[in-house]
Amino acid sequence: MARGVEHGFRQLLDLLFPPACPICHQSVQAVHRLCRNCLDSLPPLPENHCLRCGAHTTRPEPGCGACLNNPHAPDAAYFGFPYHGRVAELILGFKFADRPERSRLLVELCWERLHQALYWEDPDLVIPMPLHVRRLLWRRYNQSALLAGEVSARLGKPLVTDLLIRHKRTRPQTRLNARARRLNVQGAFSVNRPERLHGRSVLLVDDVFTTGATMQAAVATLKRAGAGRVSGLCLARVDPDRP
Repeated sequence: MARGVEHGFRQLLDLLFPPACPICHQSVQAVHRLCRNCLDSLPPLPENHCLRCGAHTTRPEPGCGACLNNPHAPDAAYFGFPYHGRVAELILGFKFADRPERSRLLVELCWERLHQALYWEDPDLVIPMPLHVRRLLWRRYNQSALLAGEVSARLGKPLVTDLLIRHKRTRPQTRLNARARRLNVQGAFSVNRPERLHGRSVLLVDDVFTTGATMQAAVATLKRAGAGRVSGLCLARVDPDRP
């Protein structure tokens, strides 16, 4: 009975407020969907890239030279899209324009490209990239935690939001160069009750991968606390060669 009422209520809402594509605002069949034109316009990642940081390579590589020489690089990294155009518009709205409901759409788009690899990854825990408490109070939600919740539900793996802690209030990374980003997040993270982590594999979820400084700092913290394999999942990766 309750499901029937809920279904009828949703039909009424769709009649009064028809679902629209969040990019072009054309009508669509259901909420949390893009229209076909916008969906087809989403760019793919380069075919040849490092499987630990996403950097361009001449062929698919399990690790580029920089990652192979970096003990803090994730064991694997997965990206749905390059960060530009309509993908960037969706993520910026989700992150800064108070659109937390977009988490479902963004993970669904990413999932269509990555679900087979993520099932193979088979993590023990799904952990979001944490926000400092002051930034969380200002933004009102942690966008990475919303994404991680969607990923956790799809994988059927536990979501743990209180294990990796961001105890250092860092400057926003967006306007910093690569070296400044590394220094900015140095010592930013800690692990709460590390006995929960010992030997376990982790999928660390974030929204955008730029230089990898934040991801690497978090990976290093998790590994020092006893984690086994630590892989990263980001909606999109910034192309350093793109203006």
